[in-house]
Amino acid sequence: MKKLLYTLIVFTSLISCSVDKIDYTEQEIVVNKYNRAFVEKFGEPSPTQTWGFNQTRAAYTNSNMWSGEGYEIPDNVSSSEIEDVLEEFNKKGKSSYESLVNWDCFFVQHIYGAHSNMDYLCAYDPEGHKEIVYIEEYNWQPHEVVSYDDHINNFNASNGSIMLMLNSSTQRFGFRSSEDSKMHYNFRMEKINENYYVGIDYEANGKRDYVYNDWIIKITPGKDIPDNIKEAGIIICEDLGTIGDFDFNDVVFYAKVWESGRTDIDILAAGGKFDITVAEVNVGEVMGKMVNTGLKTVPSYSFTSKNTYNSLIDIPVIVSKTDVAGNVTSYELTAQMGKAPQKICVPVGFKWTKEYKSLVDAYPGFKNWTTGKSDTWCGEYNSDLVVN
Repeated sequence: MKKLLYTLIVFTSLISCSVDKIDYTEQEIVVNKYNRAFVEKFGEPSPTQTWGFNQTRAAYTNSNMWSGEGYEIPDNVSSSEIEDVLEEFNKKGKSSYESLVNWDCFFVQHIYGAHSNMDYLCAYDPEGHKEIVYIEEYNWQPHEVVSYDDHINNFNASNGSIMLMLNSSTQRFGFRSSEDSKMHYNFRMEKINENYYVGIDYEANGKRDYVYNDWIIKITPGKDIPDNIKEAGIIICEDLGTIGDFDFNDVVFYAKVWESGRTDIDILAAGGKFDITVAEVNVGEVMGKMVNTGLKTVPSYSFTSKNTYNSLIDIPVIVSKTDVAGNVTSYELTAQMGKAPQKICVPVGFKWTKEYKSLVDAYPGFKNWTTGKSDTWCGEYNSDLVVN
């Protein structure tokens, strides 16, 4: 009887494996294999690990950095300005309004109000963005959700309150009511004396008065100056070819993203065997393969992308594989928060690894950084394993 039971279990397992092979594409199988190998090598990534890329959004709370980074900080709100704004917003309005501007970088300043039961003032991103949340519904375990609200952090209903919003949106504003625990988007935007203001009409349990003075804010563009560098860094990539070496040198490039979206790229190294494009430029054609990783040295290749990008993480790195029958499979390398990365952003001056030398062997701190036990990892390295 025991022998028969064992046979049935084995047979069931074989059936399950066959189903898996049918359900998954070849690329999904490779990615799953890569993810398992990465976790085995480096440990489970921290759920908040962003792999060096700027994946944070909304409120930029480091106010001491605003001026030095080129943001034009607006003047303080005057008492006469408040009077002019209140004269307009104290009038009863209609049920809904539309935004008059579409900015993704802007300052928010307190003008007047805030209802005692408003506890979450937010700007709204119509495209949505992924966030990791820890809530009771998921047993306080990390869970990825798509959020549309950018909380205006550290912003109080008091004179002088100001916050800078990055990668956000002025297309809609809202708040959470503590009376019904719901989000409401009752906003009115007006242009007064060449400035823009947003008034919020408080609502709870379906009741509101259509007077948009419960919280009034002023919004101002964050920058109106000549083009400046927004982000700069070196991107190191793993093309999913030889799974397990984790040398992250299959393509290495330095990139600068400007405020205008212009993106300048320097291809520094190419240690992969597959065809790879960076911002639609074929690395093999302009650099060759297996170069600048200890086997062969050639000059770097510089270009300005024909496309514009908002951030370093948006620059597409596409790998193409051709099988014996001539069929081409292409996929884009990713760096998803809390998941095994296929590309990592590192500081300017970083020394990438030599061919087939694991990143963790060259940089012992990488493992603790991956799992969230350390905030840095690039400082100490084995000079014998990196390219100078």
